[in-house]
Amino acid sequence: MTSSPSRPTDSPLRLEIDLDGIGSLVFERAEASVNTLSSGVLRRLDELLGELESRIANGQLTALVVRSGKEASFIAGADVREIADVRDAEEGRAASAAGQRIFRRLERLRVPTVAFIDGTCLGGGTELALHCDFRVATDRSATRIGLPEVRLGIVPGFGGCVKLPRTVGLQRALEMILSGRPVPGARAARIGLVDRVVPAHAAERPLAEFVADVIAGRVDPAEPRLGLRDRLLERTAPGRKLLFALSRRRVAGETKGFYPAPGRAIDVLEATAGASLDEAYAEEARALGELVTGEVSRSLVRVFLLSQAAKKELPAEQLEAADRVESVAVIGAGVMGGEIAELAAAADRTTVLKDIDQEALDAGLRHAAALLDKAVRARVFNEEERGLKLARISGTLSYDEVAGCDLAVEAVVERLPVKQQVFRELESAMGPDAVLASNTSALSIAAIAARLERPGRAVGLHFFNPVHKMPLVEVVRAEGTDDRALATAFRFVLDTGKTPVIVADRPGFLVNRVLAPYLGETGRLLEEGVPVETIDAALRAFGMPMGPCRLLDEVGFDVAVHAGREMAEGIGERLAPSSLLDRLIEEGRLGRKNGRGFYRYEDGRSRGADPALTGMLPPAGPEPDAEEIRRRCLLPMVNEAARALDEEVVASADMLDLAMIFGTGFPPFRGGLLRWADTVGLARVCDDLVRLAEAHGDRFAPAPLLERLAGRNGTFTHPS
Repeated sequence: MTSSPSRPTDSPLRLEIDLDGIGSLVFERAEASVNTLSSGVLRRLDELLGELESRIANGQLTALVVRSGKEASFIAGADVREIADVRDAEEGRAASAAGQRIFRRLERLRVPTVAFIDGTCLGGGTELALHCDFRVATDRSATRIGLPEVRLGIVPGFGGCVKLPRTVGLQRALEMILSGRPVPGARAARIGLVDRVVPAHAAERPLAEFVADVIAGRVDPAEPRLGLRDRLLERTAPGRKLLFALSRRRVAGETKGFYPAPGRAIDVLEATAGASLDEAYAEEARALGELVTGEVSRSLVRVFLLSQAAKKELPAEQLEAADRVESVAVIGAGVMGGEIAELAAAADRTTVLKDIDQEALDAGLRHAAALLDKAVRARVFNEEERGLKLARISGTLSYDEVAGCDLAVEAVVERLPVKQQVFRELESAMGPDAVLASNTSALSIAAIAARLERPGRAVGLHFFNPVHKMPLVEVVRAEGTDDRALATAFRFVLDTGKTPVIVADRPGFLVNRVLAPYLGETGRLLEEGVPVETIDAALRAFGMPMGPCRLLDEVGFDVAVHAGREMAEGIGERLAPSSLLDRLIEEGRLGRKNGRGFYRYEDGRSRGADPALTGMLPPAGPEPDAEEIRRRCLLPMVNEAARALDEEVVASADMLDLAMIFGTGFPPFRGGLLRWADTVGLARVCDDLVRLAEAHGDRFAPAPLLERLAGRNGTFTHPS
């Protein structure tokens, strides 16, 4: 190969042309772990396209392959930091139009162009590939192709709304754009998104053969693969009208009106169906400009950037010194134990699940296998990968098989003496460098490790239920936890694909502590006669994924009471659970786990609020309005968050917001609990808390940090 002599040494792009005149346009940002399409990268691409046009005119180029210089990663999309910097709709529209112009210039090159996709291909990376004549993908499991822009509150803006329907058909384009979910290479081939799938371990030869076939005219670009029903829906006016109406109805049900981007994406695809290319690109750019500076997009972009920052919360040098975890022991084969074991195995770690009871162990192994089956149905893994991962999990009743593991995660019953005993047994069984982690949700890590000879190896890894869905893991640093143990646990969390947030070893850690007053106030509202459905409806209308009564059902009344009492004992009575839960537990109600909570459950499904509760709850009285219910439930969370910040339970308000979104489902479109409080205004939050304290007691008294910030017109977070 010969490289272009005009390439700057620090360029994120390079052009190479071999003796047969086949060019390779290689994306490789040296300073980044993945390729992104920043404005600088796009400018360089534009420059190289000019050079390519000249070489083509001079007969020096017969075909062009667009590829990445990074293993298992093509292009991860646009630079999200630049999206956050857009200040008005016209700036957003112009940025979209500029990217479109560059990609259309690539499309107009007078030689065949082939995108070689090996690994992650998202957003602008997918749009760039769509502007090539052909696409070849590898069979690597990491090869995923998609347009996730709606998850940032925007629509694809570099031609994705225009090119994808013309490539895979309208229905599949709607599915990909509205869900934001990427598709693996094999499915991409089935729907016509890629023309060929090649083995990742030996891709160069079949790629070269494909390019040769393209040059020889033996390959035609893929057409949308549509059956008769699809053609009737997509290629007739009544069919398209029905398709768009059904899509709008589905999106309205899923977004509840909180997220405008999916609906706007439908508008764009409807307006551009049958339009000229120039009109279609212009419509897409207008839509992006409208959305990119909206509050929802601002919030979602903030959450994305915070999730990236969380992965760098430990200094790079400390993370590099961490031990790599290759084998994991999970102690306790209950629901959480089985789910943690599945997570470790899914990340290709040798995993030993241990229990003291064979029946419990068998149940835990079955649960882990069922989760892997679910991942296959969701197209996360294929059947072969599922089998390889399941083979990584073994079960045992003995500590002998645990001895060689690098990390142990204890997930036994929430009783301190039991956990202390397990930790002592693990210390005796495992090597001196093994890290011992507890999945406790409320007990002190220092107390659990107090009887160890080397307590510095102990750390908390608090996973959230269900483990396979919840992205957060609280990494708990006790006062005696050493840096290496913390870094090893942190790195393990990253390797499983979860988002770690480091928290201090305080009662309830962070998420459960901030959530406790929310659930506690729910109990008090119920004691005042406010109906279950009224409370839940008020919080769902705010954007919570489920109401607090439903959440208590999911958590389990016994678990909520235990955690609440632990926190109340360590922090204060304001976090104590409602006495109503004790009465319900006495009546045999535990929540969803036994089918009897605030709601009835049959065959795992909710059947509505349980009318049998009527005699156990106070009679309905004058109901507070929905806004008052929200104030009583949400403002104590803000108050407790302020106290946690003051005590340095978490490093920053930003990390607290991320933890509440990823750990509780706090509405992402609001940007986080404390960003929402800033939007309301901290002076108003303080005034409302004072009023609530006068009406309902000192548990609402404003926290000192909140009062200080309100007094100087400050905020918890920095506006973006």
